[in-house]
Amino acid sequence: MNRGYDREDLYQIGSMGFIKAVKRFDKSLGYKLSTIAVPYIMGEIKKFIRDDGIIKISRSNKELGVKVRVDSINEKIFDNGKEEKLDQLTGKIDEQSKIIERLSLEDVIEKLDNRDKKIIKLRYFKCKTQSEVAKILGISQVQVSRIEKRILNNMKEEMCR
Repeated sequence: MNRGYDREDLYQIGSMGFIKAVKRFDKSLGYKLSTIAVPYIMGEIKKFIRDDGIIKISRSNKELGVKVRVDSINEKIFDNGKEEKLDQLTGKIDEQSKIIERLSLEDVIEKLDNRDKKIIKLRYFKCKTQSEVAKILGISQVQVSRIEKRILNNMKEEMCR
């Protein structure tokens, strides 16, 4: 709401997500329909808002656009008429910051319980998808997503301290 979209349009988009959830719902797994439906409904609405525009642009092209903007900002900075790369100006500070952040991150990861530590290592160090992690741990992809979100929020809070 309050993003310039009609409430009825959002309701219809959400209904399409609900229909997808109903089609994929398997009662034998022991989950309630709402456990499956909510992510599908939210996903459809987010997809609609993200992809809605006069000109349709693929997600990969949008990501490329962001990368080009970052690279162009990083390209050159002028200081007292002398042209230098941003990396050269901030390189030493960045290197020290990276070392401190890495040590802090390793410390925070070590404090996690075994399952949480395994999820983070599989996702971010072994580059496994949530579905692959779910199969390894014997839980659903939705559970992995929720657990990962909780872990990352906790890690962020711990790193800010």
